Amino acid sequence: MSDGVGMSDGVIFGDDVLRTDRLALHPVSMSDHRALLAHWTGPLVRRYLFDDKTLSALEVTEIIAVSQRDFATEGYGLWALRAAARGDAIDGVPPAGSLVGVAGLRGHGADVEIVYSLEPDWWGQGLAEEASRAVLDYAFDVLQLRRVTAEIDAANGSSAELAERLGMRPNGDPGHYQAERVSWHGSRHSIDA
Repeated sequence: MSDGVGMSDGVIFGDDVLRTDRLALHPVSMSDHRALLAHWTGPLVRRYLFDDKTLSALEVTEIIAVSQRDFATEGYGLWALRAAARGDAIDGVPPAGSLVGVAGLRGHGADVEIVYSLEPDWWGQGLAEEASRAVLDYAFDVLQLRRVTAEIDAANGSSAELAERLGMRPNGDPGHYQAERVSWHGSRHSIDA
């Protein structure tokens, strides 16, 4: 877990909160339940994230509880993405405080996976990349993870393109990508191992 505040190429880390130019990433909590249920049950969001399965309120509660446990034991979990500054759709900044989506890390050991979902109104604004880059910076700079993976549905070309823009590379299996700390270029720099 992070103690205090740190910074890496525009991403500010502090007490498990990440901040970018346009987003504040806070660990999900039960106070986010209603917004997460609405977000994750949206047909466009769940299509690739949950194989088009509609989550129940109990399943959302369980996801939040697992994330909270993972933050306590591993230093990572899921972050709620909220707009950090007042803006409008023209400049790609959602209204302050509004839930934009979720990004985070799940799994343990060598199999830590990055996941994200974004409200469809904010697709194409670069927010998924901004949030994912912050999560990967945190994974490599703060947590010192060796590798982060991504599993992407074959039909989700946008996420595959995002993985590649983040510097992740296919790892041999269709739809599977990974980034290694020793060659991380997500923040336009390499991190020494």
